[in-house]
Amino acid sequence: MSDTRSPTDLIVKFFAMIPMALYMVVAALLTIIAIFSVYDALQLIAGMILTRDFANGLTNVITALLLTITIIVLFETVTVYFRTKHVEVRALLVAGLTGTVRHVLIYNVGGGDPVQMFATVALLAVLIGGIVLVKPEEVR
Repeated sequence: MSDTRSPTDLIVKFFAMIPMALYMVVAALLTIIAIFSVYDALQLIAGMILTRDFANGLTNVITALLLTITIIVLFETVTVYFRTKHVEVRALLVAGLTGTVRHVLIYNVGGGDPVQMFATVALLAVLIGGIVLVKPEEVR
């Protein structure tokens, strides 16, 4: 019995491979970005220690580390896709929450526009609610 496939099957298989190839490129780029992000955090820590400017240095280090955590969570989302062929929503919500907290630390919305503050609080509430309501998916 010969294994002949129709041209339509080959075209469908080809286009089904494209998202996987793109996810591999994204995973490689996220790896490079994560390495640079960790290097940046290490430089900030060293600079903070050498200048003894802990007040400003700690904030810079925390924002750099939150960026690194966001990158790692996105990378884990891509690797989960490789294993399960679907994207885990909860991990994306955690990445969004981490990014929002980082935004609050960087821009210090305390003295900002009340509408922007309300929007930030609403976004945080939605992200936290989503994390609480969306159950962790089982790894297959």
